[in-house]
Amino acid sequence: MSMTGYFQLSWDEERLAWDADPTYNSIRYIFSTSEYTWRPTLFIANSVGDLGIIDDDVNMMRILKEGKVNWAQMRMITTHCESDITYYPFDTQKCSIVLSTWSYSNSEVTILFDNNPVVMDFFSENGEWVYAGYGTSVYTEYRGDIFPFDMAKLEFKFVRRPGFMVMNIILPVIGVAILTSFVFKVAVDSGEKIGYCLTVMLAYAVYLTLVADNMPTTSVNISILSLYNLMVLIAGILSIPITLFILRCHHNVSNDPVPKWLLSTTYCFQKFLRKFLRISVCCCCRKKDKISTEVNILKSKTVSIIDVIENEAYKMKQDDKQELAWSEISRIWDDFFFTVYMIFVIVITTIMMATLLIGYCVYGQDES
Repeated sequence: MSMTGYFQLSWDEERLAWDADPTYNSIRYIFSTSEYTWRPTLFIANSVGDLGIIDDDVNMMRILKEGKVNWAQMRMITTHCESDITYYPFDTQKCSIVLSTWSYSNSEVTILFDNNPVVMDFFSENGEWVYAGYGTSVYTEYRGDIFPFDMAKLEFKFVRRPGFMVMNIILPVIGVAILTSFVFKVAVDSGEKIGYCLTVMLAYAVYLTLVADNMPTTSVNISILSLYNLMVLIAGILSIPITLFILRCHHNVSNDPVPKWLLSTTYCFQKFLRKFLRISVCCCCRKKDKISTEVNILKSKTVSIIDVIENEAYKMKQDDKQELAWSEISRIWDDFFFTVYMIFVIVITTIMMATLLIGYCVYGQDES
């Protein structure tokens, strides 16, 4: 996490108070530098750029007559942030700034937060992140089991703006995933099946590169989007040998008999397609209406359609006893894998989007 900000530090220094002296009581404050005035040796414990003491002679200290010292230190702060990319790009990140003393234990210097520790007067919005609140905590840490030191933790919460990633990454990836299943609808005689399959795979590989470039490189958490891309990629890779087998079956002009294992597998695919078609038709037809006359009409239509399906199924069962030709086997395999791939893509896409949206609603709330 990188940000530009300033630390407003204040402490009481009784040795510098002059409010009891009537000679100088009219002077409200004076300025000094860290060269002539004591200051706490604070540093940012989780910094990744500069672990030096927070000190700058250019920024003057304002010393009030009561002995209170105010000191503002502006810095470019870059701290380590553990990213959780589980719900990327609907993720929420928490990054912190940890302040501690270098030489003084907590019995000598105690770090406390002000009532309003974060001042947003100079805050400017970021195009990728939305500021969603902060939290403060002070805990003790031992260094070498000798003295305890105060660790003041200021934690910020940021919610990613998902609009850009949804429009440029998620929607195209879902579209390419749907196109993967349509390889089984390309006519075998057109000679474009393998070309279409490889083109879709190359397009998907391009979008995988874009996702990997924009996603933080971490193995602590696994992104749901990465799992989705992996499953679609595996399905696309498997579609290539399946398509090659279908092409080989279709263009088999030899008189060799069809192997028994292939016939058994094809008959199983046929049964699946019939059951799926029957379930789909029944679900579409069994819709009730409030008007009784329309209900009767729908029932009659449903019965007639089911009868037709049963008659067709009976005829197909009779035909199953006959040996299938190579071209019929390729057609059945195309229909089966198109149905399976479409169901697979719709199910995993629905699960992915529902999980991402639930995570965004649960963990992406504004706490400010």
